[in-house]
Amino acid sequence: MLSDFHTMSCIAGMRAAEQPQRLLYLAATLAVCTLAWVVLSAFSSPFLASRVGTAVNAELAVANAQTQNGSFPLRHALRIEEVPGVSTVSYFGLASLPCGDGRSSLSINAYGGSGVDSLLRGRGASQEVLDRWRSTRNGLLVGADAAARCNLAPGMSLSPRDHLSGVDVPVTIVAILPGGHGVLDDRIAYGHYDYLNRLMPDERSDQVLRARVVGGNAATLGELAQSIDLAFASSDPPLHATPASGTESALGRFGQVQALLGLIMGAMATCALLVWVTVLAHLVTQRRPTMAVLQSMGFGRGLQFGALVLEMVAVITAGAVLGVLGGQGAIALLNPRISWLLGPLRVPDWAFASLLPALLLLAAIALVWPALQVRRLRPIDHLLT
Repeated sequence: MLSDFHTMSCIAGMRAAEQPQRLLYLAATLAVCTLAWVVLSAFSSPFLASRVGTAVNAELAVANAQTQNGSFPLRHALRIEEVPGVSTVSYFGLASLPCGDGRSSLSINAYGGSGVDSLLRGRGASQEVLDRWRSTRNGLLVGADAAARCNLAPGMSLSPRDHLSGVDVPVTIVAILPGGHGVLDDRIAYGHYDYLNRLMPDERSDQVLRARVVGGNAATLGELAQSIDLAFASSDPPLHATPASGTESALGRFGQVQALLGLIMGAMATCALLVWVTVLAHLVTQRRPTMAVLQSMGFGRGLQFGALVLEMVAVITAGAVLGVLGGQGAIALLNPRISWLLGPLRVPDWAFASLLPALLLLAAIALVWPALQVRRLRPIDHLLT
């Protein structure tokens, strides 16, 4: 057995040295296909119904069911976190401060709750900025357009009077958020709910304008909205939860995105299979005369087919490893740039689990024609030149 394996290895090495460019072509084709498989599977994962809830835009908006622009008590927002299926909750109160020459206003969404960090990361805040904002009791994170309009810069301290309540609101500008995260987001500032709430007069304290709820499973966001509606149906005032516009859009698109990415992945796999089948068929046809010579020297069909299998195992292993490493590297490069939109990308378990069976199927199909050619091999075939 060891002797046969050594013989097959020697034949495989000799064959690889004859036309290395063909084997490199096959390895490169498989590497590109594997890289695409890894990257596209990571991109498809955020659009799966089971994972849309982890994306930045997947959420429920909770508001006063009686009055469209009315507020509701803070205790309601705190109770929402106890509803089964809720992952995080964030809520905000509103302030409007004069800025610039006094003819413009700066709207402040003062946020509180367990989902604030995730929300602000989605607006472009880094962890360092979040830490500084957290440690500054009256700190503001200001959108890029608002900062330009109000002539604000990090480190500035102001004490403007709130248009809505008439109280002075001392604030410190912690950072200017990068632009490009939505027109509305760029025009407002983000403050601390607890700080703003303590400054408000009694009639406006402990009031929430809206709550943002992220569910543990986006596939059941509709059921979660119904649960919240039912839990607060008899409250004063009752609450109404609806999927945010971004969530409805994402949930409406995820099937289409999955289908599109699935078609692309299928097309890549089909192209790789066709390349392997045609190249191997041509390769074996070219080798047939020399294979016949080896047969006449005592190297039988089994040894020569085994050598071909060893060649293919080496090429498949090299191509798959390069593709996986390249895919992981591409994801690492893309994550800092797109995680604010899709959440952190990672290769799902099913992508790796299906990779080995897919490679085995590729090898099995590609080796069908070579196997038939080797089976029909005769010593006289060396005359076919």
